[in-house]
Amino acid sequence: MGPDDLPDVDVIDPGVGDPVAGVAGGMAGLMGLFAFIAVVVIVFGVFVAVRKYRILKDAGIDPLAVDAEIAAKVIKSGALAPSPAAAPIKTLEERLRELDDLLARGVITEAEHRDARAAALRG
Repeated sequence: MGPDDLPDVDVIDPGVGDPVAGVAGGMAGLMGLFAFIAVVVIVFGVFVAVRKYRILKDAGIDPLAVDAEIAAKVIKSGALAPSPAAAPIKTLEERLRELDDLLARGVITEAEHRDARAAALRG
C-alpha cells in the first residue's frame, strides 16, 4: 500500500475542534445578545411612553396633541405678547424746553431748574 492507496479523509485536529462550529456558535450567541438588548430597549420605550401619557392625562392635557395645547396655553398667557413700546427719546432741545416750562409754571425751583439743565446738558 502506497500513499496513493489511502482514502481521502478530512483530518480534524482533536485539540482544536471544528472551527466552523465554533464560529457558528459565537454568531448565535451574538445574535441572541442583540435580540435581548433590542427587547429591553423596546420594553423601556413603551414604559416611558405610558408614563408620559399618564402624567399628561393627569395634568389635563391631551397627550396626542400636547404641543398644540401647550402652545395655546402660552399664547393665552400673554408670555409672548410684545412689550409696550418704549417712550420716545426726547431731544436735548425738547428736554430743555420742558424744564423751562416747569420753571415757568412754578413746579420746580430755580435751583432745581439749574441742576436739571446742567444734567441734561451733560447728557
